[in-house]
Amino acid sequence: MWRLRLASAQLFLLFPNSVLPTSLTVLPPPQREYVGVWNVSPTEARRRLTDELPFRQVVRAYLHAYDRAGFQTYEVGSCVYRPRGLFGRWQLHVRLFPTPDGMTDVWCHWELNPNVAPIAHLKKEGYDTDRGKKELKALLDDPIEPPEDLSFGKGSSLTRDND
Repeated sequence: MWRLRLASAQLFLLFPNSVLPTSLTVLPPPQREYVGVWNVSPTEARRRLTDELPFRQVVRAYLHAYDRAGFQTYEVGSCVYRPRGLFGRWQLHVRLFPTPDGMTDVWCHWELNPNVAPIAHLKKEGYDTDRGKKELKALLDDPIEPPEDLSFGKGSSLTRDND
């Protein structure tokens, strides 16, 4: 599933945002969602989330990528955990990005489930990055190293927020 999302993001970046529907534009992840580095590969991170924890990969979510020192870094995992099931009111949304050294940058937020409250979800009602980070850390056995520096290089698109 992540490969489909990656190919889509790479394709959609070829077009100017002005010709794409908003749902197909590739956005930088909001800086405040950054949790830190998980010292496992993206493949291992996806496996742990979906095999050992109750996360599911999602296709229906905005595509994210950011510039790191002149290179486009694409998300390689978009996973959600819905504590009360598919039609539960809330979800934890986690995004995974590869780091240059083979580890995983983790971004997350707590939000309303679009299956239950699609308009409120799009309006970001209940959107909470602090709660998302707290919920994720409570689920993981191993720590995520807190960020030391969010500047991923000159001209990084990470510095702008997509709110």
